[in-house]
Amino acid sequence: MKIIIIIPTYNEKANIANTIDNLETIFKKISSKHQMSILVIDDSSPDGTGDIVKAKGKQYGNIELLPNKEKKGLGAAYIKAMKYAMEKLNADVVFEYDADGSHKPEYIPGMVETLAKGADVVVGSRYVPGGSMPDDWGIHRKLISYFGNFTARSVLWTWQYKDMTSGFRGTKTKFLKKVNLDNLLSKQFAYKIHLYYALHKLGAKIKEYPIAFIDRSKGKSKFPRNNIIDSLRVVFTLRFKENEKLIKVMIVGGIGTVVQMVFFNIFRLKMHLSLAQNLAIELAIVSNFILNNIWTFKDHKFSLKELTKLITGFIKFNLASIGSIIIQNLVLLGGIKLLGRSFIIENTLVLTGILIGLIWNYLMYTRIVWKTHKK
Repeated sequence: MKIIIIIPTYNEKANIANTIDNLETIFKKISSKHQMSILVIDDSSPDGTGDIVKAKGKQYGNIELLPNKEKKGLGAAYIKAMKYAMEKLNADVVFEYDADGSHKPEYIPGMVETLAKGADVVVGSRYVPGGSMPDDWGIHRKLISYFGNFTARSVLWTWQYKDMTSGFRGTKTKFLKKVNLDNLLSKQFAYKIHLYYALHKLGAKIKEYPIAFIDRSKGKSKFPRNNIIDSLRVVFTLRFKENEKLIKVMIVGGIGTVVQMVFFNIFRLKMHLSLAQNLAIELAIVSNFILNNIWTFKDHKFSLKELTKLITGFIKFNLASIGSIIIQNLVLLGGIKLLGRSFIIENTLVLTGILIGLIWNYLMYTRIVWKTHKK
């Protein structure tokens, strides 16, 4: 495999030479089956970091400097470097690696071996057995890190992973190429969470590798003050996007429920209960179809310009709703037999049937009606 170690830098004159030398020493211990290289992306450091990298490139021959004139954050730098590694250097694997010495190079052979054995992503984890946090970190900093990971895993429901904020990981580019890197929600540290989750959703085989994380000994920390807020924004935005259609379907269903309940109570006074129920359901179906088509599934909606497809879609929508109609009728008619008839009982049963039928409707909408429609 052609493996590129990506190192973002800004004013790392005190660390970058040792970081590169230590990596080069470790490269000699890695199987000859792999081609190891270093790509340093430097945010126009005024302290001469770039000059040191150029000198090391001449010394070792497998180091490339990628100047980055626009300093937009750690995530932006990594994204630019990843795209460069894939498009220009034909990398099979890219590693995210800190310049400040907080990542130990001796873990790389084991992580590379993990990838060679079938993993698509290997993550240097502080929270699996064998991993650890810096001893000199205060309890408050350790708690921030721990609860940051706990929050990400809880909200995104990714309990199988222990360290979603790790900055030390290797990813096979065959999966990385499937990620829309330009669309990550953060250009700062929180890009790590979105990228991790995107790889998870793609079905990448992610393995965590125990590491002892150490704090930088030289230079100034690049940890931004707004990192916690940015990370929370990313985590909750991802969760909302994941459930966005369900939330919209529920809102549309709520409107449809109002339509159905209003007309049910108008019709029940003048016609048979079952007929009143089903006429009200059909009016709710019409309301739900229109609102779902123009709002919930607007990215692939049925257009008036394609009248045949629109009519076909509406028929399909009605057919997909049959399960919900059956559920609602069973709940209403069965409930009346057990509880008798009254305004409160009938309306409670109708509402109960609607709520149970919502689950069926959501599955049908997403898996049959709009899923099969193409622009």
